[in-house]
Amino acid sequence: PYKQVFDQIVEGIEARHPDRLLRYPLEKDYSRNHLLSQLEDDRVDMVVTLGRRGYSLIGDLSGKYPLVSGALPLTPANTVSGVSLIADPDTLFSQLRNLSPTTQRIFVLYTNKSRWMVDLAETSAAKKGFELNAKRVNSLSDAVRAYEAILDQAQAETDAIWLPLDKVTSNETVILPMLLREAWDRRLVLFSSKPSHVKRGTLFSIYPNNQQSGERLAEMVRELYLGRTAPGVEPSRSQNVGVNLRTAVHLGLEYSPSLARSFYRTFPQP
Repeated sequence: PYKQVFDQIVEGIEARHPDRLLRYPLEKDYSRNHLLSQLEDDRVDMVVTLGRRGYSLIGDLSGKYPLVSGALPLTPANTVSGVSLIADPDTLFSQLRNLSPTTQRIFVLYTNKSRWMVDLAETSAAKKGFELNAKRVNSLSDAVRAYEAILDQAQAETDAIWLPLDKVTSNETVILPMLLREAWDRRLVLFSSKPSHVKRGTLFSIYPNNQQSGERLAEMVRELYLGRTAPGVEPSRSQNVGVNLRTAVHLGLEYSPSLARSFYRTFPQP
């Protein structure tokens, strides 16, 4: 599966980089020293790393080449520029407006690790007319108590809960089962930044667009090479929305045929 993802990203890079493109597949037993020598011998100008094995090389590559990274859930805390697998909150909120038109208020819990996403979300929410109720927590027990307080006040017709990509506030052992159960019983909209949560019952999430990520990686590394931009991490701007239609029906949400045709994936699968 990872090879397919990498191949699609490379297709995107090729679409934006008409010059010479060299591929260096990293097998488990690859020689780091041999690879670094090969890059020099091949007179490489710019480097894109994909996946964790590629990311492990950034210490050797930084400072020698304009460098970006992809196929990872990067955050601004990372020391390399790139396109993250994490969906842009602006895209999530656009889909929320399409899929649940009566929603007015969004609740989200976050930790320091996911704070950068909430910063982006605050700008997007204001632009799209949502009230964003964001609260920082420090532990799983804090998150459980905060979600209980949210559930006590949330209104079915107008409120939604967003699960960011956060191991604490979207914990899959404690938090996700609790929220799936309570959101179902209370008919609350629950949506997530993690695509696998759609299959489990959240209303929707966003899947990566690998070719689009490759195109943007090619643009970013060239901008760095030409000195036109500062290093940084961008969220994924994919529009590939996955929708749980069983959840939608339970919430009383109906979608036009044209909107339904735009869905990238739907669950439950036939």
